[in-house]
Amino acid sequence: MTETGKVREIKGNRIVIAPDKGAACFGCMHLECKKGRGLITTENPSALPLETGQRVEVELPGLSLLQQALAAFLPPILAFTMGFFLTRRLFPEAGEGAAAFAGVIFLFAAAFVVYRARKKSNVKSEFCITRVIS
Repeated sequence: MTETGKVREIKGNRIVIAPDKGAACFGCMHLECKKGRGLITTENPSALPLETGQRVEVELPGLSLLQQALAAFLPPILAFTMGFFLTRRLFPEAGEGAAAFAGVIFLFAAAFVVYRARKKSNVKSEFCITRVIS
């Protein structure tokens, strides 16, 4: 995920950026910047020469996105599989429909658990400044 915005504040290696409102903001529904009143806090690992008011591009590393996607999608998929095969094993007389229904119940239960865990834990998205636009 790539965002653009203006540098609002520089404190050592900590940079505060006011993101431009665009399609990327709609995609995450402002989940990241809501915490900081519409601001993104990041670091400058590349040691780019920054000044207040400059437009910059920030990006979430691909590994971070992959980890978040796996944490969101893998548990429900595994729960469906477990529910399906557990029903077939515990109730051999149950048909495919009953096993699929149990799998769907397990899927929704796991999705709810992932949702609640995500809400309670403060998963930190680590944006990095990739380039200075102007």
